[in-house]
Amino acid sequence: MRTYLTDTAKLFCSIVLTFLIFIIPVKSQTLTEMIDQLLDSHEDIINAQKELEEAGRDVTDSKLAYAPDISVKYEGGSTDKYDAASNHQIDGFDTYDVTWKQKIMDSGATLADISTKNLELEKQELEYISSRNDLLIEAADAYLGLIKAGEKLEASVAAEANTRQTTGQEEIRVQVGSGLASDVLKAKRQLASAQKTVIADEKSFKSAVYTYEKLFQVEDIDVNNLRKPRLARDTLDYMPDSMEETVNLALMFNRDLLISEMDVQIARNDLQSSLANFGPTVDAEAKYSHKDDASGTGGSSHEDNLKITVELPLTAVFLEMPGYLNDRSALDRAINDHALKERDTVKAAKDAWVEYANARTLLSYSENEATIAQELLTIAQKERAADQTDAAAVLAAEEALEGALKDLSDDSMSLITTVYEVLDVINMLEPHMIEENKRAGTFNTSS
Repeated sequence: MRTYLTDTAKLFCSIVLTFLIFIIPVKSQTLTEMIDQLLDSHEDIINAQKELEEAGRDVTDSKLAYAPDISVKYEGGSTDKYDAASNHQIDGFDTYDVTWKQKIMDSGATLADISTKNLELEKQELEYISSRNDLLIEAADAYLGLIKAGEKLEASVAAEANTRQTTGQEEIRVQVGSGLASDVLKAKRQLASAQKTVIADEKSFKSAVYTYEKLFQVEDIDVNNLRKPRLARDTLDYMPDSMEETVNLALMFNRDLLISEMDVQIARNDLQSSLANFGPTVDAEAKYSHKDDASGTGGSSHEDNLKITVELPLTAVFLEMPGYLNDRSALDRAINDHALKERDTVKAAKDAWVEYANARTLLSYSENEATIAQELLTIAQKERAADQTDAAAVLAAEEALEGALKDLSDDSMSLITTVYEVLDVINMLEPHMIEENKRAGTFNTSS
């Protein structure tokens, strides 16, 4: 009876475990999840955020140049005077001053500085996006690169096993003058070639693993838990329809080009600050002083002072001229750099579009080629079973399928990254565009 209960309990536990295995999905590490972790912890992003905060405080600091400077000064103590015309002792004197200072005009130097600090804040916002997007693309390359390396290794291992089975060879070593038939030697050479491919792909796979571990700071990677991302249709709606549209959007929104425009404006502000050194400055000051038994005399008194100070530098035309000339030269260089950046942006936009268009075309060809290669291998295997062809034909078909599958893996990954590159060059790439985790999507050729 006890044995029957034990067997029943084991059967019940087995059924429950089997049920749990099928109803509880395996946790997959999606690209979005890995990127979210990366954006929360990566040093480049943290530093970029701090620099952005610092730039915001610099803007506030520059605007405070026009804020009134108000101060209060208090003095207290006692005075004893001896051997003087009138000896006296005053205990507990005190005095306090309230001073208000205000900058009124400095020939535009402060306004230029405020404008520069605002531009630097905008630049820092764009540079933060650049750091973020560079990390997004780097993460996608590492994630997809590991999947691709895994698929290539899997295809190589399968091809090596098929070659071993088709040729009937287990050992590739051959001694000089062994007298083996040419067919046997060819079979050994093909097996050796397949094994070399496995070794090369293993090396590439390990390198991809190390890159993944370094970037995402993880260990014990299970490549089977990685999932090819799908591009959402909403993401594809942002894609330009032509190279011309890509170039036009890049000329309007490319971050590097926008930063270059800001550098030109900052150079103009620096030149304005240099010109301000030749002009007058106007400041105001008001001061109220109250004294009780101070200055060695008894009694109390108070004073009110209000003054306007106008200062005109007479020798600035000599002292400040070298700095002015340097700032004017810097403006010319900034304008020239901007012209170069425009040409660089046009080229980058064209390159990104060409890569994307080629990737779409190559993917369609690769999908068709892989399908054909699979059909040819099936036919060759059937003909071989019927003694209608030789082993060499089967091996050739297997090699063709292996190459087609590797090309398909390359092209499917490349298409995804080229979409990211195009969206980045027109400054429209956002983290939520990286993938669509629902089933609705496109550009995912995984089965």
